Amino acid sequence: MNILKLSLLPVLLWIPFAAKSNPMVELYTSQGCYSCPAADKFLGELIKKRPDVVALEFHVDYWDDLRYGSAGVWKDPFSNPAYSARQRRYNKIELAGKRGVYTPQMIINGRTAQVGSSKGPVMRALDKKMPEVDITASVAENQLTVDIKDKHKSGTTVWLALFDPIHSTAVTHGENHDKTMVNHHVVRELISLGPWQGDEISQTFQLPASAGNHSCAVFLQDESLGQVRGATYCKTI
Repeated sequence: MNILKLSLLPVLLWIPFAAKSNPMVELYTSQGCYSCPAADKFLGELIKKRPDVVALEFHVDYWDDLRYGSAGVWKDPFSNPAYSARQRRYNKIELAGKRGVYTPQMIINGRTAQVGSSKGPVMRALDKKMPEVDITASVAENQLTVDIKDKHKSGTTVWLALFDPIHSTAVTHGENHDKTMVNHHVVRELISLGPWQGDEISQTFQLPASAGNHSCAVFLQDESLGQVRGATYCKTI
């Protein structure tokens, strides 16, 4: 039994989803970015129309100090420097597509980067064949159980993403001043559950009772932010 320590999270709210190996999209965005609302909307459409896709939204912090004339500065309430660092690390590896640290950027399966509002290229990347991985994640009585079946033998890491399903924010300053920003599957905490070396695995992690009003997703990723081999939303049992 492993103990998973989560900080500053009140009671967990888990939404039930089918849990199988799915493609994954990471949208790097900011409420301070004028070009981001279109990508935020597209992510919401993906969530509704493609339930097989694990879609996560990471808010970066490098827009938080930028002044937009008389509209001033807007600090994104969901920004996290750790997500900016994750995006930078991605763009140091051999990603295909439109690389570089910018918003909105979608990274598909840890391998392909596209402008977050470019629907065609994103959809084509999502339709590429995934590794044959069976991954499930379930929550019962504050315990998270992760099951993975994958014959891949090189080092990989199991990750847990805690996210909020939707947020609506009235933005009063910055490039998007006087707009209402709608964000979906906003990641609030990303936690490494540890390495995985291949073969079948079933591990249970104890979640504290005060762990927060969040949903969750679990994904298996090659070391050094390589390919995402499989992903799933958590389900309740």
